Amino acid sequence: MKNPELLAYKIDPETWGKKMIASGIREKQWDLMVEEIGPEIYSFPLFTKEMCDMLIDEAESAGKWTKARHEFYPTTDILLDDINLKEMYDYVLNTYAHPIARHIWKLEGSKWNKELVSEDFIARYKDNEQHSLDIHHDFADYTFTVGLNKEFEGGGTYFPRQGVLGNPKSGYCTLFPSVTHRHGGRPTTKGTRYIIVSFVRRGT
Repeated sequence: MKNPELLAYKIDPETWGKKMIASGIREKQWDLMVEEIGPEIYSFPLFTKEMCDMLIDEAESAGKWTKARHEFYPTTDILLDDINLKEMYDYVLNTYAHPIARHIWKLEGSKWNKELVSEDFIARYKDNEQHSLDIHHDFADYTFTVGLNKEFEGGGTYFPRQGVLGNPKSGYCTLFPSVTHRHGGRPTTKGTRYIIVSFVRRGT
């Protein structure tokens, strides 16, 4: 692993959190930090720039990009499992992100607390490669999309039914319910856009 600091939460989670997780979210101030940018579409800061840069660097250094994992709406992406970051990201989701979804939608019961599963991957959109993604539904109960950089033009996640364009950058996360919110990726017209996507489902 090129950036072993990404796994330092196992040794000292408090110090790691101060370095990697956005202030406010780190203190779990949900009502202060979470903004509704459209009908049932929420935005909040999640990662510091340092965390974002390490994640991009780790993905590009590994070079394990694929283009055919999803049958109908394939993205150029890399599973966090394939670069040994799945356990770390599960920690982030369980500690900081899932509690926000539970708080917003009043989700109760064990299947919303301890039995969630997620498919987590870094997707890459480039002006001279795959630059967009057609309108689709995610196979999930809800989805997190975290922007990792801002050095690009265009892009963003468009929700046609809600008439909303979300374009999280530099550590900001977008949360939305998957069944009711069809969406697609608008073309990245200049540079490279990196995002982490998590398809979250209740366990069976």
